[in-house]
Amino acid sequence: MITRVLDLAVLLLLAVAILLPRPDARVKSALALDEEARGRVAELQARLLGEPGDVAAAMELSDLFMDGRRPDWALAALAPVLGRYPSDHRLHGRRALALADHYEVALAYPAALTALALCEAGSSVPCGEAERSRLTLLRDTLVTIKGLDARRDPNTAKERILHALKPTYLPPPRAPAAAGKKPPAPSVPAPAVPVPAP
Repeated sequence: MITRVLDLAVLLLLAVAILLPRPDARVKSALALDEEARGRVAELQARLLGEPGDVAAAMELSDLFMDGRRPDWALAALAPVLGRYPSDHRLHGRRALALADHYEVALAYPAALTALALCEAGSSVPCGEAERSRLTLLRDTLVTIKGLDARRDPNTAKERILHALKPTYLPPPRAPAAAGKKPPAPSVPAPAVPVPAP
């Protein structure tokens, strides 16, 4: 009887020693977002529990997970709605981004191609010119690294991505001129007047 009590005490002490964290262990949040964004994540997750097919909630949740550097969670948030709405280009585009951020380039490239193809010819949601441009840029960037294992060689992948994303200036679109009105004259800066030193 006493040996059983001693055995249980030793097992209990052993369990405490194994399960308790080390004193120098630091705890950090699994999702690197501010408190307000984490509250929004909880709201969206509760909403998706009630309505698993809510596309807007799933997209917003996946965007928050991507902001928090959790692409695996973003993929999990998109999977149920992607199964219900396979012809929505927005879902495929977000999936491609999450896969690329998760270093799954071999899967990200086909997802980007699907998103662009749906955008150009028959998405269930209207696809504007800005979305088409973003998806084209995503496809063109992923094509530079599609044969590369980004997990084993992230530096080469980063160099190729940065080379594909050369800084470019895109002028803002001009508003159409109204009939009969002249466009305003460009402003000319006043010449600099030298100020005498005191």
